Amino acid sequence: MQIVVYGLLLVIVIIAMFGLRHFAKGKISANTGEKEDTIHAAIVYGPDSYRVLVAEDGNDSIIGINYQLLEGLQDALGVKLMLHPVIDREVAMEKTARGEYDILASLPADSYLKQDFLTTRDIYLDRMVLLQVRNANGTLSARSALDLEGDTIHVEKGSAAKRRLENLQKEIGGTITIIEEPELSEEYLAIKVAKDAWKYSVVNEKIAKKMKEQYPNLDYSTPVSFTQFQVWVMPQGRDSLLRLVNNYLDQRLTIND
Repeated sequence: MQIVVYGLLLVIVIIAMFGLRHFAKGKISANTGEKEDTIHAAIVYGPDSYRVLVAEDGNDSIIGINYQLLEGLQDALGVKLMLHPVIDREVAMEKTARGEYDILASLPADSYLKQDFLTTRDIYLDRMVLLQVRNANGTLSARSALDLEGDTIHVEKGSAAKRRLENLQKEIGGTITIIEEPELSEEYLAIKVAKDAWKYSVVNEKIAKKMKEQYPNLDYSTPVSFTQFQVWVMPQGRDSLLRLVNNYLDQRLTIND
C-alpha cells in the first residue's frame, strides 16, 4: 500500500513537470535585454507553491501561489519564462547559486539565506511544525519543542528545518539527532510518520495540513519555528532583475490583499 501511495505522488509530480515545461512564451528578457533570451525559474513542489489538480475528464490543472505569480511575471515583464519543477531544494539552491536558475520560488526567509542569495519581498507566510502520531492513549510524545531532547527527527535535505533544529539544540541544552533525507519530499516524510516508520519529521505547516487530510492520524500541533515569510531567491549579481520582480510583486500582492 505504501509503495502505491509513493507511486501516486510521483505520478502527480511528473504530470506537473510536463505541464510546466510547456509554459514558456515572451518577448524581451529581463536579464540581458536581448530578444529570445529566457529567464529560468525553479519552482518547489508544494500545496502553496504549485500542485496538480487531477480531473476525471483528463483536463488537469496546475494551481499554487508561486505558479500563478510566475505566470503573471512573464506577461508583466514581457519575458520568456521557463519553469523547472523541483523537489530537492538543496540541489535547486546549488543551481541557483551557480546561475543555472534565475529565480527559485520559494524558500523560508532567514539570515543564512540572505547571506548567499538575493531575496525578494515576502510572498506568503508559513512555519515549521513537528509531525507525529498520537500514542494509544491519545497523548503526544512531544507537546513542545522542548520535549525533543534525545530524539531523532527526519527533515528534507536542504530544508531550513535542519538549521532550526540545530539552534533548538542550543536552546534546550541537549542533543537532537537530525537525519536529512536527500530523496524524499516533505509529503514522503509525512507518509513515513503516518505509517509509523519514523517517530518524528519536521515539515512546513501547509504541507502538514494537506497530508493530514489523507492521514488523519497525523498531528502537527507542535510548532518548531515562528511563522516565517516565504521569499523568491536569486543568484548574487542579479540586482536589476530583483528590482523588476519586486516591483511586479508589490503591485500584484497589493492587489490581491
